[in-house]
Amino acid sequence: MSLHLDALATQIATLDPAEQEALWEKVAELNFQRGLEALAQMYRARLAAEGTLDQTADTVMAKLKKLREEIAAHDYRT
Repeated sequence: MSLHLDALATQIATLDPAEQEALWEKVAELNFQRGLEALAQMYRARLAAEGTLDQTADTVMAKLKKLREEIAAHDYRT
C-alpha cells in the first residue's frame, strides 16, 4: 500500500498547480458524497429498526408538526 501511495503522490506532484487544485476539489467532493451516503444508510437502518422506514414523507411531516405543536404548547404554558 505504501508503495502505491508513494507512486500516486509522485504522479500528483507532477501535475501543475491548477490540476492539483482540481484534483483536491474532486477528492473533497467524493469524500462529502461518501459521508452523505454513509449518513443516509445509518438513518435508513435506524428507521428500519424503529419500524418507520416505509412511512411517507407526509406522515413524517404530520408527526413532526404535531410534536412541534406539543412542545410549543408546553413551552408557552410554563
